[in-house]
Amino acid sequence: MKKILIALSLVASVAASAQLDRSVRPKPAPARTPTIAQYQKFQLKNGLTVLLVEDHKLPRLGLTLTLDLGEVREGEKAGTLGLLGDLLSEGTKSYAKEALDEKVDFIGARLGTGGSSVNSGGLSKYAEDLFALTAEVAQRPTLPQAGFDKIKERTLSGLKSQKDDPAAIQTGIFNSRVFGAQHPSGELTTEASVAKITLGDCKKAYQTYWKPNVATLTIVGDIDLAKAKALAEAHFGGWKGSFTKKTTYPAPADLTGVSIQIANRPSSVQSNIQIGNTIQLPVGHPDLEALRVMNEILGAGSAGRLFRNLREDKAYTYGAYSSFGTSRYTTVMDASAEVRNAVTDSAVEQFLLEINRIRTEAVSADELRSAKNNLAGGFGRSLERPETVASMAGNTLIYNLPADYYNGYLTRLEAVTAQDVQRVAQKYWKADKLLISIVGKAADIAKPLERLGFPISYVDFEGKSTSAPKLDAVPAGLTANAVVTASLKAMGGLDRINALKSVNWTQEASIMGITIKTEVAFTAPNTLIQKQTSPMGSSETRFEGENVTVTANGQAKELSADEKAAMMADRYLIDELGLLGRSDLKLQESKIDVNGESCYAIEVPQAKGDAVVKFYSVASGLRVREARTQEGPQGKAVVNVDFRDYREVGGVKFPHESKLPLQPGMDLIFKTTLLEVK
Repeated sequence: MKKILIALSLVASVAASAQLDRSVRPKPAPARTPTIAQYQKFQLKNGLTVLLVEDHKLPRLGLTLTLDLGEVREGEKAGTLGLLGDLLSEGTKSYAKEALDEKVDFIGARLGTGGSSVNSGGLSKYAEDLFALTAEVAQRPTLPQAGFDKIKERTLSGLKSQKDDPAAIQTGIFNSRVFGAQHPSGELTTEASVAKITLGDCKKAYQTYWKPNVATLTIVGDIDLAKAKALAEAHFGGWKGSFTKKTTYPAPADLTGVSIQIANRPSSVQSNIQIGNTIQLPVGHPDLEALRVMNEILGAGSAGRLFRNLREDKAYTYGAYSSFGTSRYTTVMDASAEVRNAVTDSAVEQFLLEINRIRTEAVSADELRSAKNNLAGGFGRSLERPETVASMAGNTLIYNLPADYYNGYLTRLEAVTAQDVQRVAQKYWKADKLLISIVGKAADIAKPLERLGFPISYVDFEGKSTSAPKLDAVPAGLTANAVVTASLKAMGGLDRINALKSVNWTQEASIMGITIKTEVAFTAPNTLIQKQTSPMGSSETRFEGENVTVTANGQAKELSADEKAAMMADRYLIDELGLLGRSDLKLQESKIDVNGESCYAIEVPQAKGDAVVKFYSVASGLRVREARTQEGPQGKAVVNVDFRDYREVGGVKFPHESKLPLQPGMDLIFKTTLLEVK
């Protein structure tokens, strides 16, 4: 009987579906009104404002303490508040650094600090501890000299590494130009400015800014009003002091016309492009929902016009996007991508085409519907995060919004029309006052960009005006093979290198308590074994003549024909031996600066993927850098490996140190611990 009922049910469902015309899109349901918990507000006698959003669905609690300082310009010591933010968690009057970390870990909490904020979170049963820790860090930091020295050194290292990060360079030079270097948002933190900062500067900043009358404590989670009031009073009621010197800077003037600025990065194989202008857009502005829809259609994600044009149609890039900011102060509307050098001018052209198109043509009904659906879905998902609810509560207070402002979001979103989208595109994309900022290799991109007809200027990596780079051409008649031959001669000569009978070479690098060891064993005429060991495991690659085998953690790996061919190109103890006589090497037309050293750059084609670029010092002939393009989560990225500290062993010069950047401020540095040559 049960089987009969199931069969009847299936037949009924099939019959019902047969009556539907699936070519007709169903009409959207009315916009839902989400239920977002309202915040409750109270104030302590010292001026501290407290916002509470009760959420008893899960036994968790989050605290966010923020200071409303206005716009802060730090001048020649830019970066002071950033250092202070890290320094706050280096110890307090009740807890040394280690004890503070242990306390946080013991209750399974999180604790973060910034120049004008402290945030913490964990299980609500530890509410007392979370309030105590947040208050302790905010009100009683010791700001120790040892911690300051460590943070300053780490910050300087990070800034130095950012010179190899086109995205970091771009952020600085773009803001410096559109806001102006004298505006807080255009101010750059540099090695020079951080070098001037002392512990006394951080202490002065703390004493000036960290006052309760400009602080807001936002509490989100499983706690009621009575308990929140009691804990806030107990832990923050005794905080004293007042800050009254909040400063607001005039909005920067719009740019004059459309212009291009280039930061010359000679080693770049792709250009980082950012196009945009400043805007005024506080939260709660009546244009906000229409602008969100416009941006969604133009370039908020992979369905946007920019992505479909520059990636899917033209194959210029792995991703092209647009975005905008909201703030009480001036912010920006921009679009960006990283593209191949050869298509930089064409990519800029397509960016401008799409910006102009959304300003001058009405978007389609399908684009409008899809954008609204995506935004509505993202809004619903965002409400699952406590930090989103905390941000909404803070915005409601700061921007003086109606209590039900966020509850009405979906209704306002649904009301946006195609005419609204075009109107805000024309208002906020200032098509006649745009900055086109590019970090890239001027030798490859400057001349093609001239055809666009916009004035071109040059800036250094700190946004300061500079003259057009002198493209130092390589000597006429010089070839890639001649550079390779000269490098082998500089290392000791081909005869001496070929006379090597055996080499045992060990290098080690340590980072975050982890040691990685690489070992190379060469035996003439053609056996080479490369090993790498770390706490994560071990691997070995063995070349014997024309054969190559790979094992990982003792397990042999099967190699495809393509993988084997690619690996055989690296079967040489000294790379240049494998480059001799190759007819496909390309010597770049201009010399390249690498760490202040003029170099020749040779492009070495690979069986698959982009060419590897090897850089040879003009002065010494030795290889000082190798640049490989790798796939990453955000698309292609160029990884530079630097070789230095060449020393002669057995008549041949070997680099005794190599540097591999992992992320800004964090490098993996391999140093030679053993080198035996026979």
